[in-house]
Amino acid sequence: MEMRIIYLADAKWRSKTLLRFSQVEAFRAVMISGSTTSAAQILHTSQPNVSRSIAQLEKATGLRLFERTPGKLVPTHDGVSFFKEVQRSFAGLRHLDEAAKRIRRFSGGSLTIAAIQILALGLVPRTIKRFAELYPEASISIHTGHSSAVTQWVDDQTCDIGIVSQLSETSGLETEKLYEIDAVCVMPKTHHLADKAFIGPDDLVDEPFISLPRNENGHSAVDAIFEEAGINRVINLETPYSSITCSLVAQGLGVAIVNPLAALDYRHTGIVTRPFLPAIKHSGYLVFPRGRPENRLIQTFTETLRVVLLREQQDLTTPAEGQAET
Repeated sequence: MEMRIIYLADAKWRSKTLLRFSQVEAFRAVMISGSTTSAAQILHTSQPNVSRSIAQLEKATGLRLFERTPGKLVPTHDGVSFFKEVQRSFAGLRHLDEAAKRIRRFSGGSLTIAAIQILALGLVPRTIKRFAELYPEASISIHTGHSSAVTQWVDDQTCDIGIVSQLSETSGLETEKLYEIDAVCVMPKTHHLADKAFIGPDDLVDEPFISLPRNENGHSAVDAIFEEAGINRVINLETPYSSITCSLVAQGLGVAIVNPLAALDYRHTGIVTRPFLPAIKHSGYLVFPRGRPENRLIQTFTETLRVVLLREQQDLTTPAEGQAET
């Protein structure tokens, strides 16, 4: 770790005073060890050099950092306050040093991912597991929210990459289509409709139905199909999260129409999926900050994501243990 010179500016001064890292380092060593002699041993230098650095630091900062008594230095109030700031700065330098080492090894670096909840709970963790095998020292942060929140996080560059189900026309982000997949009807495996090859609106007459809240995007597409068919459902449960929906279905509380990627995580909880007709499409998109520089971590993560997604789409056509062919 190297830091040679810090510029300390004071409005009262006509010129800039040089605050050298060696001076700050000597001050920190004295504060930690309690004496200039011990500090000199820590820094592998002489006691006079440490004393000289402290005097220069006091002159550069305009602070009296120590009270001098025979054979002893006692920190002043200003000295203690300045030491707290020095400790914060050294913590920051250690972080930069560690980040530089990770970048040099390339297996490090950091990646901040935002995704809608349906993917943040299953697809993204499974992608990270595979990604971490390639780059075990990479630092990864995951955020989850609705598409609008994810888009905003990517737009203000809080996150490096986002995965959303809907695109905002005003976002101005770079986008890539990730998937388009048909919704499925999910039900307990003991449900009387589980023997059917596919489910239509007529099959769900008066069936307890777990729905999206009425103000959520996607509800209108489902509603429109049932309204057009003149079918009444019994809606006593609503949730905006497909993962909760599948959990409720597993408890035998009703049936639902969901993105099959959500149902995939719950196939071993006693639920089955059947195609729903007419088809309701679910889409996923990758969003990136516009004009982003080339980033090998992002590129590798998106490639890994597509590989894992392809495998999971194949799994959707493979019945889990105890689930009939569709």
